[in-house]
Amino acid sequence: MNETTGSTASPEVAAAEADNAARAAKPVTLRTALRNVREWWTVHVIGQVDQAEVTERRREDSAMSEHYLFMTAMSAGIAVLGLLLSSPAVVIGAMLLSPLMGPIMGLGFALAIGDWDWLKQSLLTLIIGSVMAVLLCAVLVFMSPIQTITSEIAARTRPNLFDLFVALFSALAGAYAMIRGREGAIVGVAIATALMPPLAVVGFGLATVNWTVFSGALLLFVTNFLTIALTAFALAKLYGFRNSLSARNTMFQNIALLAVFVALAVPLGFSLQQIAWETNAQRIARDEIREQFERPAQLDAVEIDFAASPIDIGAIVFTPVIRPDAEAAIEQALTRRLGKPVELTLTQSQTETGAGAAQRAQLSAT
Repeated sequence: MNETTGSTASPEVAAAEADNAARAAKPVTLRTALRNVREWWTVHVIGQVDQAEVTERRREDSAMSEHYLFMTAMSAGIAVLGLLLSSPAVVIGAMLLSPLMGPIMGLGFALAIGDWDWLKQSLLTLIIGSVMAVLLCAVLVFMSPIQTITSEIAARTRPNLFDLFVALFSALAGAYAMIRGREGAIVGVAIATALMPPLAVVGFGLATVNWTVFSGALLLFVTNFLTIALTAFALAKLYGFRNSLSARNTMFQNIALLAVFVALAVPLGFSLQQIAWETNAQRIARDEIREQFERPAQLDAVEIDFAASPIDIGAIVFTPVIRPDAEAAIEQALTRRLGKPVELTLTQSQTETGAGAAQRAQLSAT
């Protein structure tokens, strides 16, 4: 005969099962869900970060050193030469060499943990490196026979809201890579944020006494610098790099962070809006000019000075038939469509067609 023996659960197991059953029966509220997420983040994410090692590396990268000064000078020299030559490859090389990311990230981490000595050291390192880079670039431009505003220089004189978002996403990637020990991604971050080229353009503006170029490039550098530092601060706090501030002071700190982003975003947003309007205005100007001339007329060039009042537009058209009334008609149409007064200077260059053009081409060839 088979005998079946039963065993009873221990009191501890029974209590745990009862607790789990009670939790399962209890409805999950938003507060409970957030608390569970916070607990999971603390254990499985923050707990996996070696904060002491990360902090030590950031301190080393933000310290003043012979290596920092030398690489800053080399990066500045390469950047300004690449800008003068309008060579994107050379400019990218300068971005990769620039050590300015170190003290900027150091500012963010120092602010997160409340280490004011480290904060002052990082700020001093950044200021010395930036001033040295600007002055070196100014000297090189002053000595250079080439002092024209190339496309690479012009691209860094009108920062807009897109530049802010580029710096934001790049800083998130860079700070994450530094915290999680994946610093190979810093190469891409250095290219995306472009800290040294704006400083080189600041030096160009200083050497050529072009304050429009100077101020535009300086605004771009300040935008990148503040966005990277404050994003690093926010991500460092998210990963548990915290200070001993009270809840009230922490709230003020977060409000100040948001205020800085808004203060940067508002003028950059207006700049983006203006750039978009100018791009649309250029398209409208070309369309209106083309509509006044039939084929085979060709529009050669359109130059627009949006800073002039009224807006100054110059255009060259190669056409077989000269139209004396075209300039006034186009000017009226552009004034109506753009909603601003326009002054058009239209140069019509007559071209030959048919047998006359063929005969002239044959005579030129002989």
